[in-house]
Amino acid sequence: MAEENIQYEVKVIDAFKSYGGINVLNGININVPTCTIYGLLGPSGCGKSTLLECILGTKTLDFGCIDLKAKYLKDVGYMPQDLCLEGILTIKETFEYFGRIYKMSDQNIKTRIAELNEFLQFPDINSYIKEISGGQSKQVSLAVALIHDPKLIILDEPTVGIDVLLRQKIWVEFIKMTKQLKKTIIITTHYIEEANEANCIGLIRNGILVEEGSPQNIITKYRRNTLEEAFLSLCCSQETNEISKKKVYVQRKKKLNNTRLKSENNFDLYRIKALTKKYFRMCYRDLWFFFIVICLPMIQYNNFSISFGQNINGLSIAIKNDEVNYLDCRNFNVNGCIADENSNLTMSCVVVNYLVSLNRYKLIEVNDFEVGELSLNNPNYMAFLHFPKAYTRALAKYIDSHNDSDGESLAYARLTMDNFVFRNQIKTDVLNSINYVLKQTLIGCASNPKSISVPIKFKNLYGNEVKSLANSIVHLFIALSVFYISSITSGNIMISEKLEGSLRRSIFAGVNLPECVLSLFFISTIIQLIQIIVSCFILFGYYSNPVQITSGLFTYVLVLSFLGWVGYFIGIFIAIISKTQLTNIFLLTGVSLTQFILPGM
Repeated sequence: MAEENIQYEVKVIDAFKSYGGINVLNGININVPTCTIYGLLGPSGCGKSTLLECILGTKTLDFGCIDLKAKYLKDVGYMPQDLCLEGILTIKETFEYFGRIYKMSDQNIKTRIAELNEFLQFPDINSYIKEISGGQSKQVSLAVALIHDPKLIILDEPTVGIDVLLRQKIWVEFIKMTKQLKKTIIITTHYIEEANEANCIGLIRNGILVEEGSPQNIITKYRRNTLEEAFLSLCCSQETNEISKKKVYVQRKKKLNNTRLKSENNFDLYRIKALTKKYFRMCYRDLWFFFIVICLPMIQYNNFSISFGQNINGLSIAIKNDEVNYLDCRNFNVNGCIADENSNLTMSCVVVNYLVSLNRYKLIEVNDFEVGELSLNNPNYMAFLHFPKAYTRALAKYIDSHNDSDGESLAYARLTMDNFVFRNQIKTDVLNSINYVLKQTLIGCASNPKSISVPIKFKNLYGNEVKSLANSIVHLFIALSVFYISSITSGNIMISEKLEGSLRRSIFAGVNLPECVLSLFFISTIIQLIQIIVSCFILFGYYSNPVQITSGLFTYVLVLSFLGWVGYFIGIFIAIISKTQLTNIFLLTGVSLTQFILPGM
């Protein structure tokens, strides 16, 4: 057939591509005739995979032109060198996912699975991808590239790891596809003996196409007995005639127009449905993911309610009461007025009994004042309280004249400086006990207890039920949890797809990033709503934290939803800029902690 009458499926003209100043493709020219098998043969790192990705349009050439007869992504079937499939899906679900992306009917998918199984011999199609062997994974990956019956098939080392007998059977099927079904196949391989089956081969070394032609023509041209001998001869010839890797292209500014594959439409509900179903299966089958986003927040809500902002119990306080024996205070009752001359009331007992009634402290009596002072050197003691003999009379004098000239008659309290939280709690409780004493004293003397109170009245606009620190920040804790869980849901799923290559393979099949983001958004919103409902039930229902929200519970849930959506898109953004799973986790945690600290925690 004359050269001008040959139809080409793919033409690559003067292709140059470099990474970091190192040329990967050096002026490659290849011509792939229609309805043939074109084999790209060469060692690892010679530029075969880069050339395929440039043909597919996922990478752009620095200089050169690529002309494709195929116009749409659905017309091309691509099998990457890596597996690039979700291990948590079964073989059948993987075929269904890619079939639905290509808008195949369920019956058509079943028919194609049966046809492909005849020569690829799958294991049980209900097996998970992660549980089958490497060779079987390759078979599934090859079937995914063929599931939609494409016109142009591009395979990057499809037979690596597959046994010899099955490999031969696959090649027989490839030849059948080109002759009977009019398919065009571009295949890269390390196996030189395999390349003998191709209609045309291109020998690539150091990014240069050293020879192109049919296997028999190359063997005849270089007067060798086998293709392997011819390839070795070509490699030796290239080393002696190295052309300095053609760096002249750096000075060229001209770029030729390339034919780029595209989807039939930019937004498709079939693809969104397939993606949503895949993400749903990924979420509920990953037990660790389920634990982190559902169970762990429930545990944290319980831990928060039990421990955060609660009173500390079991603190030891040394006490020395010179007014009355400590044991005598146990049966003490306030009867009468301390202002009466015959009164035998000892108000230090009121302070002691008040502290005992709190059930937070262990009051331990010491022999004298010096021992009590030294007790604070023991880390088991948090405070020392001392009541002098004339404490009750001094208290009566204070109430009567609001003046105390005898400092030695005052109660004495010394607190540990080691722990701010312990010190603050004891100080607050001791002051409350003194106020309680004053109130009981005035009641006993038939006086108005408000007479010694601060002359100001505070009125809360809202939040009257907020009694503790935990009550005041419970809403912040829920907001942080919703934000963090939403961000790690989107971030971890997206970074996993990105690193494992499954996202790239879906894009090869016609999926675009907005469709992925929207599909994952549906799943993240469902998880987010479950978390909001569970958190509100545990923290507001079970633990009875007050719902002090001025605009109502509906508005609060709506605000939480918006906050979760913000976390979702931040997770997507971080996954896009992260290059490793560890970087992704650190950035997500850092952003979430920043959100927790900035409100004032």
